[in-house]
Amino acid sequence: MNVEQNISELNVLEQDYGIRSYEIDAGGRLSIPSIFNLLQDAASNHALRLGVSVHQLLEQNYTWVLSRMMLKMDAFPTWRDPVRIRTWPSGIQTVFALRDFEIRNGSNTVIGGAVSAWIVIDADKRRPIRPTSFAEQINSVEDMRAFDHPLNKLPKIDAPDVENRFFVRYHDLDINQHVNNVKYIEWLLESIPGFGRKGFALKELELNYLGEAFKGDRIISMCRKDNPSGTRFSHSIVREEDRVELVRAKTCWEQT
Repeated sequence: MNVEQNISELNVLEQDYGIRSYEIDAGGRLSIPSIFNLLQDAASNHALRLGVSVHQLLEQNYTWVLSRMMLKMDAFPTWRDPVRIRTWPSGIQTVFALRDFEIRNGSNTVIGGAVSAWIVIDADKRRPIRPTSFAEQINSVEDMRAFDHPLNKLPKIDAPDVENRFFVRYHDLDINQHVNNVKYIEWLLESIPGFGRKGFALKELELNYLGEAFKGDRIISMCRKDNPSGTRFSHSIVREEDRVELVRAKTCWEQT
């Protein structure tokens, strides 16, 4: 995962964070939703610097939506640990604008990384447009990746082992007036049998965002165990009213 290149002339943002008490989980480690919040914050700040932030695109009636993402973690920071997020645009593929991330600890060692695919949509029609019109501003670093992984569409799951229900509240929404992508991660984690059990940590989390949920929607988060040891799971999140699938995901865990 370590990208050993001179970044002085590359279009890369580096941002430092200190892990705050409300960002850790019951096990004392940086929580998984908090990791995604840090990545999203760094990506937003970099997009602002490039002139293509959500606020800047909304002036043209466009906005960014996260479509696919994969996170890999080797270690987790704890309270007050320093963390550095490095992020950069890594190319354009059809309708997707790619963005990569590195997560480094206080010793500048890479402890995690992510690859992601975003789409630009018309804010009124909710339809994607090709991001090529923003290519010059995005200025991708196409020969540098956090890790190699094709962000393909995940398979649909059948016969889930667990179903949990949630209700979309106002505080689940983001500036696009739909459920924030991190909220779906909270819902899918809550549906894992034994989630939070001592001695296990997330190794990989891959996501496909397929649809939008809004205030007042009723949500079903489904989970299926994919191996006998209970370290691999498939996930699906649907809207209860019309059974429209909103998210597919896979998680992989390891014993610590």
